Amino acid sequence: MIILRPRTNLMWGRSNRAVVICATAVVMLVMTSRLFSSVSSPEDISDEQITEEQMRVLRAFSRFAARDQKRGEKPALVYVEKKDLSKSPARVRSDALIGNLQKICQNFNVTIPLTAFMLAHMHFDHKRQAVYCFTPKVACTSWKRIWMKMTGIVKPEKDLAQLSRYTIHTSIPTMASMGDKVPEMLAKYKKFMFVRHPFDRVLSAYKDKLEHKDTESSYNFHKEIGVRILNKYRTRGLNYTGDDVTFPEFMRFISEPGHGTFEQRNEHWLTIHEICNPCAVKYDFIGKYENLKEDAHYLLDWLGASNLTKEFPVSDRPFHAKRYEPKYFNQLDHKTKLSFFQKYLLDFAAFNYTFV
Repeated sequence: MIILRPRTNLMWGRSNRAVVICATAVVMLVMTSRLFSSVSSPEDISDEQITEEQMRVLRAFSRFAARDQKRGEKPALVYVEKKDLSKSPARVRSDALIGNLQKICQNFNVTIPLTAFMLAHMHFDHKRQAVYCFTPKVACTSWKRIWMKMTGIVKPEKDLAQLSRYTIHTSIPTMASMGDKVPEMLAKYKKFMFVRHPFDRVLSAYKDKLEHKDTESSYNFHKEIGVRILNKYRTRGLNYTGDDVTFPEFMRFISEPGHGTFEQRNEHWLTIHEICNPCAVKYDFIGKYENLKEDAHYLLDWLGASNLTKEFPVSDRPFHAKRYEPKYFNQLDHKTKLSFFQKYLLDFAAFNYTFV
């Protein structure tokens, strides 16, 4: 349960594309005639003659030239430069979001214990020392597909779009299986998660699980949840199938105050704080569904998996949801809207989302 008590890295990426071949005409024209004809090593050159950047290039040239000469190869002007990801718009947005999150967690004195349920929503990659906390209806299927290829669960040449949803959601190990290794992993590994506007997320869940028929899921949402909703808000005892739950009925059901029942706390619409617990787990990057492609590409660079950027995002069942859709939002009365806002207040505030 979330307890609210209101009161009055810079991370450098290790991209596999960090090797840059520098043999520019400008450098050669400026320095060849004056330097290469009479100088055997960069140390013979006065600092006043060249810039610091040129000095770095020449030192690299000297080092690689000596190596190539031993091999009998022609020297080449080559140096290694790491890609600076710290100035990426995705990183800037994430840093600002994390700063806002920390203020909200502190000001509201949020206390949420780390549970096995939360750990079961965290995938890990020992090779890259990374942890991804997934939230349903926030591109988690797309991320899991990428994760399977990134961690070697599927072969590099595998077409990710051909992976069945059952395979995707049952083949990746989670932190819940790591036992006493969890604290060390959470302390040392890179950790990231994605968020989405609360209303868009629950609308997507309604469309996916109750308005449409999810034939691939082993859990019958219409029977297990739809019927309960109809018995709660309509005449009890009728032979409901759960196929015609309205959006206002669904919103009223998930927005009731208190801890909620098992059905009300289904992971597809449970608050993100109760899934990934960002007030307790210090995430290094928080991406937004609204910037999915750019944030995902940044993350893959950051994780050293930039070769997979062209394969993300992939989705075989996108349920587009916008809170301004009159068909849905205008069905809700003021009381239901207010109840929903209060229920998801922490997600709204911490992730910097406005209600309207």
